[in-house]
Amino acid sequence: MPKATIIYQADQEVIGKHLRSNEWVMYSGKLTIYDRKTNPIVLRLKSEIYDTFIGEFMEDKKEFKGDSVSDVYGKMSKWYYKNGIIFQY
Repeated sequence: MPKATIIYQADQEVIGKHLRSNEWVMYSGKLTIYDRKTNPIVLRLKSEIYDTFIGEFMEDKKEFKGDSVSDVYGKMSKWYYKNGIIFQY
């Protein structure tokens, strides 16, 4: 099976606001688009949360896969909302 080729890659910053504490939450990472049939879009994020209680329950690294960019960002937004964070941009 041949290795999937990268079509496009972009650096991403995902920012949100925690509703209870009013603290900003930030993840940075890469959005990658491959030339494969299943889950061609991958968003890999790394936490930029330091010295706050939110960092204790949020994951350091997270990966989302999907068939479209909207699908991937929808999954990421649901994950944020599940943790009490509203996705800003």
